[in-house]
Amino acid sequence: MVKVVVIDKNSNKKSTVLNYEQAEFYKKCNYRNNNNFDVRHTWEFKDNGETYYISVFAKDKGRANSENKYDLPPPIDSILYYGTLLLVKTFNKNNFENDNLDNLSLEEWEKCYEKLFGGFESLGEDDSEELDELDDISDSEKTKEGYHKDGFVVDDDDEDDEDYIPDDEEEDESDIEDTEETDEEVMGKDSDIDNYEDEEEDDEDEYEDEEEEILDSELSEESYISSEED
Repeated sequence: MVKVVVIDKNSNKKSTVLNYEQAEFYKKCNYRNNNNFDVRHTWEFKDNGETYYISVFAKDKGRANSENKYDLPPPIDSILYYGTLLLVKTFNKNNFENDNLDNLSLEEWEKCYEKLFGGFESLGEDDSEELDELDDISDSEKTKEGYHKDGFVVDDDDEDDEDYIPDDEEEDESDIEDTEETDEEVMGKDSDIDNYEDEEEDDEDEYEDEEEEILDSELSEESYISSEED
């Protein structure tokens, strides 16, 4: 019995013991049969002058929503597999007899996985290199935040760009400013209304005065006519 690594469809990995012959490897993945289950690729590794191999067994056909989400290393990183995967380590390539199997721990697979992807870059090192490059740039060519004015980085207060889209809160505030009237404007309109009402009252008073004058004039004429007749 040797240790192997199994990876379920949700990318959960674990190390377990393999106690089956190659024809029954599928049982380690909890399959009922070996339909479409086979070795899909074998990677070669060298360590201290010794060569060993790691092979992946998987199904290349399966039901919808049973796709395995684990990112396998190249050259099968773009191939879709289903269900649970099985990783087996051997001394010789494509020989899965019991005496050719070797233990594969989860920790060892993680190291091999990193090598197959060419190693993972350190983000801290990239930041350090970028800072070194900025040391050679004059202050006049930098923004106030210290970045190079290369046409892509702008100052924080540069929001006059046509591509600038205001946040929803800014749009709401703008709408409120456009639709609501200030107290001063409202008072001004109330004042205009009061003046208009005062003008109407003055017009009515003038109209009443004119009517009184006309009546007085008519009465005077009637009085004058009646005196002549007498």
